[in-house]
Amino acid sequence: MKERASVVVEEYLQVIYSLLSEEKPIKAVNLTKRLKSSPSTVHATLSRLQRDRMVKIDDKKEITLTAQGLAKAEKLTRRHRLVESFLCNTLGISWHEVHHHAHILEHGLTPLVEEKLAEFLGFPDACPHGTPMPGEHNRLPENTNSLDGFIVGDEIEIINIGEVLEESIELLKFLQEKHIKPGKRHHIREKTEVTKTIVLGSKHGTATLPYDIASKIGAIKC
Repeated sequence: MKERASVVVEEYLQVIYSLLSEEKPIKAVNLTKRLKSSPSTVHATLSRLQRDRMVKIDDKKEITLTAQGLAKAEKLTRRHRLVESFLCNTLGISWHEVHHHAHILEHGLTPLVEEKLAEFLGFPDACPHGTPMPGEHNRLPENTNSLDGFIVGDEIEIINIGEVLEESIELLKFLQEKHIKPGKRHHIREKTEVTKTIVLGSKHGTATLPYDIASKIGAIKC
């Protein structure tokens, strides 16, 4: 039971860290939605995190990580992205599936195994979905913009897939099939405000994405 509780705490810290990277206020409702959990469960876990001095909740009910919580969240996130890289680049597990499997495997890694894994992989700068490893020197290119921010005719290169999109294996499979992955190039064929959709074109064909999904995919203009 204690082991399961520890895993839950780790999952919460990783999700809070991920949401903070979007630079938007975080409240309990965001965690309820992202974790597909009940409000009572989220409240109880947040209370535990407050007790352990991992998070702070201000008068507006906005959640932030303490210095201690941030350090642990960064460590957990690095471990997750290392496991993703190993599964994808070494074991050959499909790009759209590694996030799911990494969530299962990452909790069993000891610090020694984690560091040996990082060394074996050559200390990668990012996970297979393009998100940088935690650390001030690992950042997205300064000219990275969300996919929905480009205009018709722009030639773009995909840089990263937002972590919130990684929660859906079906969506990642669609993106993989349409070659909407880091390093792949596309051009903006259409943008339709009425339907809030964007159409990408490449040598592999076309793909239509809702703005809501496109806004969570990073790209740079070629």
